[in-house]
Amino acid sequence: MLNHMDGRRHGSASRLATGRRNRILLPVLACLAAMTLAPTASATFHRISIREVYPGTASEPGAEYVELQMWSSGQELVGAHTLRTYSAAGSPKATVLPSDVSNGANQSTVLIGTAEAAANFGVDLDATLSSSGQLSPAGGAVCWEDVDCVSWGSFSGALTSPAGGPAAAIADGMALRRTIAPGCPTLLEASDDHNDSAADFISADPAPRPNSVAPSERACPSSGTGGNPDGDGGGGSIRVTLKRKPPRKTRDRTPTFRFVADEPGVTLQCKLDGKPFRPCRSPFTTKKLSLGRHVFRVRARDDSGRLDPGSASYAFRVIRGQGA
Repeated sequence: MLNHMDGRRHGSASRLATGRRNRILLPVLACLAAMTLAPTASATFHRISIREVYPGTASEPGAEYVELQMWSSGQELVGAHTLRTYSAAGSPKATVLPSDVSNGANQSTVLIGTAEAAANFGVDLDATLSSSGQLSPAGGAVCWEDVDCVSWGSFSGALTSPAGGPAAAIADGMALRRTIAPGCPTLLEASDDHNDSAADFISADPAPRPNSVAPSERACPSSGTGGNPDGDGGGGSIRVTLKRKPPRKTRDRTPTFRFVADEPGVTLQCKLDGKPFRPCRSPFTTKKLSLGRHVFRVRARDDSGRLDPGSASYAFRVIRGQGA
């Protein structure tokens, strides 16, 4: 009888001990399972890089923006994460993104800029820089969290992620853009990132692209030419066609040109006579021209840096008109 009672007590104690172990182990096992099943960091903001930096111009220094680019789909979880801009000496300013973005497709972008930049380029911002005057073309840096940083010009501070040697100072009216040169020039890949600003970024015409705009990059064929940021990169060349132009002899001293590229989402550049190419839009009306011969040219460059190998050009002569 005593042995029977002792056995029952022993069995009860064993069950109680087992229950206590289960109550301890089950939450631990559940936590480990959740960690195993959790999405990888590559599906969030962790695999986003800086694509383009624009510090404004001498006449519009407040028209600044930074453009981020996703490496693959599902990386739109940027809300509550921080973009930091730095002065040449390394003094930071933080901008916290207020929310995630909606478009998480491969190669989608996130545009963070000032109201002046939005008005200047006619684009919608995904987030607003906390104040204007943060980016100096002479020297500075930008970091996306501790994931990716770029520096340029006279920057001499410390950053949260390797940036190597600074890229060159940013020329007036130009942007600093990641070249994406070693592999497919239309895709951002790990092989394209040297953690060296001087190697990863080039001077380029500004072309801000908010998250609402679908990516325009083309896939590279297996026989693509690869790393020339000024070539077609295996994706075919861009062509611009003049749709409207003045007569070969015209009395109009401010003629208007209309033109279109055969690929959407490109930056158009115009020049007249011996002046340099400048960003432009169609229709383009010239300033008052002198009498005589003139040549108008227009070309296109896409987001990956591919440049129209030629340019649409038109020669014409402005002749004296009545009252001229």
